[in-house]
Amino acid sequence: MKRAELWKDIRQTKETIDNALNNFDQVTDPALIDYYSYTLKAAGIRYQFLLKQAKRLNLSVPE
Repeated sequence: MKRAELWKDIRQTKETIDNALNNFDQVTDPALIDYYSYTLKAAGIRYQFLLKQAKRLNLSVPE
């Protein structure tokens, strides 16, 4: 995985988490609560994976 691509994936995944958190706080329908819960869980796992990849490659935050 290219470094720029990895950072792009990290940013997009963080955005997914932020959006899911915001939407989770807004919904009351049980189906949507479940949906955003699963989205948060999946995106969190992906985010941790991507951060481990970045650490493994000794990447620093791009400016």
